[in-house]
Amino acid sequence: MRVLVVSSYPPRRCGIGTYARDQVEDLRAGGCGVSVLSPHDGAGDLRAEFLGGRAFLRAAAVGGSFDRLIVHFQPALYYRPRAPLSKVATSLALLWLVVRRRRTEIWVHEADPPVAGRPDYVLLGLAFRLAPALVFHTDAERAALERDYGFRVRARLAPHRVHASTAAADMAKEEARARLGLHPGGGPLFVCAGFLQPEKGFERAVRAFAGAFPEAGDPAGPRLVVVGSVRDETPGRRTHAEALRRACAATPGATFLERYLGDEEFDLWVRAADRLVLPYRRSWSSGLLARARALGTPCLVAGVGGLAEQAGPDDDVVASDEELTAAMAAAAGAAIEPRSAATKGTSSG
Repeated sequence: MRVLVVSSYPPRRCGIGTYARDQVEDLRAGGCGVSVLSPHDGAGDLRAEFLGGRAFLRAAAVGGSFDRLIVHFQPALYYRPRAPLSKVATSLALLWLVVRRRRTEIWVHEADPPVAGRPDYVLLGLAFRLAPALVFHTDAERAALERDYGFRVRARLAPHRVHASTAAADMAKEEARARLGLHPGGGPLFVCAGFLQPEKGFERAVRAFAGAFPEAGDPAGPRLVVVGSVRDETPGRRTHAEALRRACAATPGATFLERYLGDEEFDLWVRAADRLVLPYRRSWSSGLLARARALGTPCLVAGVGGLAEQAGPDDDVVASDEELTAAMAAAAGAAIEPRSAATKGTSSG
């Protein structure tokens, strides 16, 4: 079978690109002939400008020689900000692709709620409705899209899997911590890792840590590390990163490290953590949550989007800042009566 995958792709620093890379590896291992259509900063076999719908038009033009077309969809990959005509052209190009090539699957990693009357959303909704298949990682994501766009779609679910480092998976936590230069032993280590942006809600973890461990600060005590980088630098994201830096500096036991994490270091941080903290304000599903499960690290995760459904039996899903504070304290074995008990593996709201 010949497969065309349309997606961002390494070396672009992008979670969806990493997911697509792992999917391509699996498809090729299964005997498929796979070609990748990526932006110019990705190492695809074919390359095109993604903004403005050009990637969809290129896929429609070459798609006739493929048995299966996979489009990894997230609005930021394809839609040019503050460009109304370009957005209309993008939606129209996606609609043309699904009508022209009836073997197209749209893997929906995220979709914005539509704005009533806007033609780009009208056309996008029509593309979703006419697509031969939409693929989601959780049923909550499917239900959200159907609710927002007002119709049922031809959909199926696919597990959110990633290829975690085998070396990290086989490594003891203390070895991972040593490789990262962390103080050996000590109390529980909580880690927030990934791109630094308001939607991730990492400052919620800093506040929760301060509430759970007001006497923290001893190197042998509880620790929180916020580590990551700003992607697509904007004034708002830079301001957010600097606020995180100040919050960590003012919180005993908290450390802020700003740097891009390649796959190997990312896996070391996940493996080193006693709990990975995902206090997201907005998310559909999470590649980081999938990575943590592959490496055997429990998570404290906000019950937004499809995260509660994606969480595993060892994860704690929380619905509020108070529950996050209580879950951190409970993870450390602290004798703090939770104001509202964190629900194991399910969301309470």
